[in-house]
Amino acid sequence: MIKTYAAIMNELKNESSRIGKEKLLKKYENVPGLKDIFKFVFNPMIVTGLSKKKIEKKVNTSHKIELETIFDAMDFVKNNNTGNDLVIATVQNFLNKLNTEEEKEFVKSVLVKDLPIGISRTTLNKVYGKDFIKKYSVMLAGKYEPGKTDLSEGFNLTLKIDGNRATVFNYEDGPKFFARSGKEIEGLVELEEEFKKLPKNMVYDGELIAINTNNFHSKDLFNVTQTLVRRKGPKTGLNFVMFDILPISEFNNGKSDKKYLERLNDIKDMFDNNISSDSLIKMVPVYYTGSDEDIIPEILQDVESQGYEGLMINTLNGYYETKRSKSILKVKTFHTADLLCVGIKEDIRGNRCGSITVDYKGFKVDVAGLKDEQKDLFWKHPEIVVGKIIEVKYFEESKNSQGSLSLRFPSFVRIRNDKTSEDVSYA
Repeated sequence: MIKTYAAIMNELKNESSRIGKEKLLKKYENVPGLKDIFKFVFNPMIVTGLSKKKIEKKVNTSHKIELETIFDAMDFVKNNNTGNDLVIATVQNFLNKLNTEEEKEFVKSVLVKDLPIGISRTTLNKVYGKDFIKKYSVMLAGKYEPGKTDLSEGFNLTLKIDGNRATVFNYEDGPKFFARSGKEIEGLVELEEEFKKLPKNMVYDGELIAINTNNFHSKDLFNVTQTLVRRKGPKTGLNFVMFDILPISEFNNGKSDKKYLERLNDIKDMFDNNISSDSLIKMVPVYYTGSDEDIIPEILQDVESQGYEGLMINTLNGYYETKRSKSILKVKTFHTADLLCVGIKEDIRGNRCGSITVDYKGFKVDVAGLKDEQKDLFWKHPEIVVGKIIEVKYFEESKNSQGSLSLRFPSFVRIRNDKTSEDVSYA
């Protein structure tokens, strides 16, 4: 069957059109085991701890476990996702049983969860049903619009933490940390010990942020946080700033039973009774609880003057929902710039535009935020956007990891066909 699977993947890879790929997925949907492979590869909650480089590593162990099928191999690396020498030796032993290099490369791609065939989880859910691979999702904030948002039943103002979103599932056998994408964050050894002391079978939602011993400005602290979180191996020197809590069962159901004010009181009780002041787990700063919207600009100006990103509004009667919700709203000041588009970049899964590239003060910056129809249109007809002035929304000017000038959170707004290169502006 591996030969059959590999042939199907090659056919998908060589099909250039989105509709053509969808037709092929439909054509082969009854091939035994094919959907199981797709679910394994495209579910971000499944972690194998492997890379193609690691699979090819020379290991000094004769110990290995015999695997008979690709599905045995998938289950094995899923349940033993350490990437240690025993795992590598077992995978290599299975690969050596295969007949051709094509089959070996296909199995490697499956086990490292990187099938470059130009499809995504969204495509699979469109063809096989919306819950074929259930999307991992946390509660995401909407945008506060003064005069349009009803806050008459009361709200809470908290600091918007400029870190890395992390959701902690505190299981009976220990905590697991997940990024917003659903990918597991491994190596948080200090925080793991802290969460073992907290109530089990709960989800703790918050942000990872570097311990600010050097009094960094918010944007500099964000860069330090990124470096620490991306580090391989043990990750230390991080705080977890908690802003919500609910049972795992309610998270899996997609909605909390308790309203925000009740959940906030649960957090306060836990910090009073279970978490010491010197813990790496912190509670998000709360600035205001009430119903007076006039207070929002005043507090926003205060936190921004201190170098923070902005505020979060939590409606007191709102429920935690695993989707974008009006129960939580972000408040921050964005800037716009009119910039020259100098190119486009292909989406990671191929055959469409993933981002556009603009010139910002002589530096190239990639801009996201394209709608699906724009991704398809710009890829087929790049002349529509390349060479044109683009209105870009961004949070602040920054520097990338190479020290080049860049933008934080740049997002496409629109093409300014009424402007030329003489109209480039940076604020």
